[in-house]
Amino acid sequence: MSQELGWRAGELLGAAGLSGHRCAIDAVVAVTALELPRPLLLLTRDPGDLTRLVEEPGRPKDQRIAVIHV
Repeated sequence: MSQELGWRAGELLGAAGLSGHRCAIDAVVAVTALELPRPLLLLTRDPGDLTRLVEEPGRPKDQRIAVIHV
């Protein structure tokens, strides 16, 4: 993980009002996902935090990241 990725993950956590090591891992996944081309699916057992971290209300729904509970 690069230092910039870590900083961006921390900023994302702060913006979402989340903290803790479990959320930090989700934030790294979210920052990485936000850089990828769409459409994109994130598969997870715990969609709550990841959904908050990848929210992009200004983006059209068909271009947002879909977080799927598995």
